[in-house]
Amino acid sequence: MTQLCLLYGALRSGTTMLRLMLDGHPRLTCPGETDFLTDHLRPAPGTPTGWRYDLEALAADRIFRASPANLPETDEAEAAFADMIADLAESAGEKGTLVLVAHRGLDRLLDLLPRMPVLHLLRDPRDVARSAVGMGWAGNSYYGAETWLKTEAAWEASRQRLALGQVHTLRYESLVRQPEAELGRMMDFLGLDYDTGLLTYAEHSTYDPPAPDLAEQWRQQQDQRELGLLEPRLGRLMEARGYAASGAPAITPGPGRRLGLWLQNKRGVWGHRIGRYGVIDPLLLAAGTRLHLAPLARGAQARIDRKKIARLK
Repeated sequence: MTQLCLLYGALRSGTTMLRLMLDGHPRLTCPGETDFLTDHLRPAPGTPTGWRYDLEALAADRIFRASPANLPETDEAEAAFADMIADLAESAGEKGTLVLVAHRGLDRLLDLLPRMPVLHLLRDPRDVARSAVGMGWAGNSYYGAETWLKTEAAWEASRQRLALGQVHTLRYESLVRQPEAELGRMMDFLGLDYDTGLLTYAEHSTYDPPAPDLAEQWRQQQDQRELGLLEPRLGRLMEARGYAASGAPAITPGPGRRLGLWLQNKRGVWGHRIGRYGVIDPLLLAAGTRLHLAPLARGAQARIDRKKIARLK
């Protein structure tokens, strides 16, 4: 019988690298990101779970379409979720353990799979924020921090639901500096033997092998002003996760500076979108989303997705 495990962490925290590592183990399979399992749940009062799937949105999801899961025949949350998990588990074959990868939706996942073991991956949020800017998701690190803050705030809200021994927390920094040791501890948590296949992913992917210089890149790439704005925003949550402040003088942005950061963020995000996908489709997607015109938004998103897939190839 296929066992389930969840890998949970912020986008740009190393979840893809770790997924590739785990997929190299003969007893683990990681079919890819599985945020689609919760992204398209909608409130449905009066149903057994209080939720239903928006099947049209699910069918249009690029990550779902690339996964081994089939479109469920029902939109009832529990049954549809079980069907998709069964499809993903079938892809595991005889491997034994299926690893789901999520960056959000933790509360819904724990509603549906309350006892599954969880790998909680942490990365210094200053590096996550910087990486989000590089991806075009934000125009500055002040806004780039949002992905980490949302993921870790969701963790904070759900952590009391997790039993002692249900969670293994690991740090990206330790993983790239001492991969064998960190992966060995992870395998102990999962009840598996260490296997050298865990570190062969660079042979069949575009990802480089783990290296110490991948950790704490913010020390070379962020100046005192940037850190002074960013660290107060990360605040208590950053320190609660074991990441000490740099000592840069804190900067509290006034109304003018906040407006400047907002404009810089919008300019960076839209500049990236237009550079990658042209002017028309990003504008149609934004208009369709804001005006709740689903066909308009999905048509634009489908064309953008085709361009994304072409770039991946």
